Amino acid sequence: MQPKFYSDENVPLAVSRAIKKRGIDILTAKDTGMLHQEDKAQLSFAISEKRAVITHDSDFLNLIAKETHYGLLFFTKQVEIGQAIEEIERIYLAYTAEDLKGIILFLPQ
Repeated sequence: MQPKFYSDENVPLAVSRAIKKRGIDILTAKDTGMLHQEDKAQLSFAISEKRAVITHDSDFLNLIAKETHYGLLFFTKQVEIGQAIEEIERIYLAYTAEDLKGIILFLPQ
């Protein structure tokens, strides 16, 4: 089964829109009414939906260590929108949902 993603509000909407256009299942904080919610609430939502989180918010690194989760794609630095899209698509094609469960991928690789 292919992974599903949840992007927090720190990920530009242009990235999520482009990912959706490529047929990848992604929800955003805006889509789900989670804008401006605490990181813990956003993580809980992603876990309840069995979605890997996409972010560059380092607070998630501490939160996720205490949870059973479905993966974290953590951007270690700001990247161009095109590069972010390519990284997410590469992960989508290379990993199953089961592969991502419980791991953190630091991007770009």
